[in-house]
Amino acid sequence: MSIECEDIGFVPFALNPSDALQVTYDISNYLGSDTIAGVAYSAVDNNGNSATGIVLDALEHDNTDTVIKPYIKGGTSGLTYTVKCLVTTAAGDKKAFYVRFECKEKTN
Repeated sequence: MSIECEDIGFVPFALNPSDALQVTYDISNYLGSDTIAGVAYSAVDNNGNSATGIVLDALEHDNTDTVIKPYIKGGTSGLTYTVKCLVTTAAGDKKAFYVRFECKEKTN
């Protein structure tokens, strides 16, 4: 499963704890002629606790010169998570982009 985001910022959505997906952000409009040199991904839950290892899969993250692709796993039901994508550009600038999602058990 994947979602493509057109607007940068908080993208609210809900995931089941067993879900996993690739989020794709094209940030070329925010880079101008600059390009992505690297991306650091981190996450916290709504209680302020680090959740990087819980909701992010470092082996699945990806990026191109203009696109960031965090790989998000569901997490713990009842918590809301904020994923931070800290982009370092080729010019040395740092830009942060965020995804927020709620984890909850889906009912049929």
